[in-house]
Amino acid sequence: MRFVLFALALFIAPLSLAQGETTSSSLQAGDTFPSLQLPDAFGNVYQLPYPGVRHVLFSADMDANDLMEQSFGELDKGDFTAAGLVYVADISGMPRLVARLFAIPSLRDYPFRVLLARDAEQLAMLPRQEGAVSVISLSQDGEIEKLDFVSNEAGLKELVID
Repeated sequence: MRFVLFALALFIAPLSLAQGETTSSSLQAGDTFPSLQLPDAFGNVYQLPYPGVRHVLFSADMDANDLMEQSFGELDKGDFTAAGLVYVADISGMPRLVARLFAIPSLRDYPFRVLLARDAEQLAMLPRQEGAVSVISLSQDGEIEKLDFVSNEAGLKELVID
């Protein structure tokens, strides 16, 4: 039990220190979304953006990840992808052991693909706001149409209906 509490403390502390307020990014509406290669929770590597992606959902802290799980945890497999959504989680502030033993196995249970970034610099250009999921809406050619921060389930669930 002590090990689990210690591991959770190691997991939560860096994440709460890593993100403060809104961080500015170099991305703006009208820019082309940068090409990123990220592994999913199973280790499969994806080139982002890929055809069919309409919204990149990005979380940089635990609250935003919890919001993702609450909003989409009950979806049927395929609904998320069919809606043109892809989820990117920044796990760079998480100790590798905690990520490997706890976080990544739990992300495998999500009914949608989770792309992971272990290097903070790789996602430094993505906009972020503490406790909110960054929603980066893309055109068919990968141009950023809109940037939003969503901090409630209803706002995220609208993306599936959209």
